[in-house]
Amino acid sequence: MRKISLGLVGIVAAAVSLAIVVPANAASSVLYVPDSFNSALSDTRATGHYEVVASGLHIYTDSTTSTDKVAEYVDTNTLLAAAGEPNLEYTNTAGGIPGTQLIVDFDADGTADGILVGEPGTYGDDWWLSNSADLFVKDGAPSHMGGFGSDNHGTLGQWRTAFPNADVTAFGFSLGSGVKGDGVLNAINFAGTEYTFGTQTVLAGKDNCKNGGWETSTSPVFKNQGDCVSSFASSKG
Repeated sequence: MRKISLGLVGIVAAAVSLAIVVPANAASSVLYVPDSFNSALSDTRATGHYEVVASGLHIYTDSTTSTDKVAEYVDTNTLLAAAGEPNLEYTNTAGGIPGTQLIVDFDADGTADGILVGEPGTYGDDWWLSNSADLFVKDGAPSHMGGFGSDNHGTLGQWRTAFPNADVTAFGFSLGSGVKGDGVLNAINFAGTEYTFGTQTVLAGKDNCKNGGWETSTSPVFKNQGDCVSSFASSKG
């Protein structure tokens, strides 16, 4: 199937905050910004912005034009049946709020065919399909009733029934385009893991490996102090 175009997806977000209950047994992981984002899928435009604040991601747009969009995606290879109920933990400061997005290979042929968009503040547990999706996905959508983000939509349970072999190739968020908003994305919950945000820690030299410093490095990750020291010695060669 043809490759989808992310630029054709527009999200009109409701101006409400999301209160998400995270299961007590959820795993946790850190998305390093921007390294963890797939740059080829990025649709953050000229007047859309993001920056790490503590363990969250401050996202905002300047106005309501077509360049006001913040959208980033993280690669995965997860069956839609195993994705759980993905959602965003978001603190809204002003304006619209982002939607959760799943890029999906609906026929499991190795190529993404469309995007499912979740906006619980507007549509509850219903997920609507991007207009750029392949026709066979639109035809197979659980519901074609109007009044949602698109004419092709349904709960994730219904999408799983319609496409039992569907594979999620990336998950992420989108604010805009054409939406003015400002807030902090505290976490993305996907497939039983709560993803927060951070920046990479890169050591400047071998002296930084001492006194446990090697353990703070995230790029790269070292096995021990000796591994850390050796990496700087080899880099000089």
